Amino acid sequence: MSNVRAFAALVALLLAGSAATSSYTVRPGDTLYDLARRFGVSVKALTVLNGIADPDKIAVGRAVRIPDQASAKVAEAQPVVSRRPASSVGAAYTVRAGDTLAGIAKRHDTTVAEVMRINGIAKANVVREGLSLALPKGAEALPAPKASSAANVGTCPVKGAGPWDISDSFGAPRPGNRGHNGNDIFARRGAPVVANVAGQLRLVQGAVAGLAYYLSGADGTTYYGAHMGSYARKGGSIKAGETIGLVGNTGNADVTPPHLHFEVKPGGGSSVDPHASLAASCR
Repeated sequence: MSNVRAFAALVALLLAGSAATSSYTVRPGDTLYDLARRFGVSVKALTVLNGIADPDKIAVGRAVRIPDQASAKVAEAQPVVSRRPASSVGAAYTVRAGDTLAGIAKRHDTTVAEVMRINGIAKANVVREGLSLALPKGAEALPAPKASSAANVGTCPVKGAGPWDISDSFGAPRPGNRGHNGNDIFARRGAPVVANVAGQLRLVQGAVAGLAYYLSGADGTTYYGAHMGSYARKGGSIKAGETIGLVGNTGNADVTPPHLHFEVKPGGGSSVDPHASLAASCR
């Protein structure tokens, strides 16, 4: 009998007796290693019984069957069978701080849906730092885009922020069939938000944006920031490096960690991806 058939027979045998297994629903922060330690069984037993392709990746909300000791011993004697076609899986990528599935997919010339499918991810916004993601076969890291003069942001908009505080999430899906038109710069609450270039400052507020601003730069580019916790000045002429307000999470960002949503609009037109220039300026 092949490994696949043996695995199918094993699962059918274990599922036939409800007394042999119980069920646990995966919560945010859970790992298969934590569950194995908590329920006193091996990682392999959980992997085999549940048909988990990669023990480093379990989706939040998934129901994981927990075997009793007798069932665990049977499972441990079986080979681990992957549900992912080997021909569809390529290199691995380790998630870094600030990464999103949209940014990872874009940098590797693939789609969010394909990355989710291969890795068994149920929710696109559930991805943690340090996680090893399988990439589709043939997906390769694309060269980082060069910052054009139109997307040159000058001074880092959040004082003290570093390149790993910036989410590479331009174009990521948002509610209402919207796309994310900027990058989020995560920082401690109350960190200074500063003018990245000299220009004219206009303060605005809204249910989505919270406390926000437009900066018409002397370089001909308009810059937009949102979700601040408070303002530090009124609108008008401003120099590069002067404080506009403080980082917060106002507007529809009230369920997220404090951050500045930041957009770059060359010539006052459509937003462009500022990630490369932000990463260069925030050091």
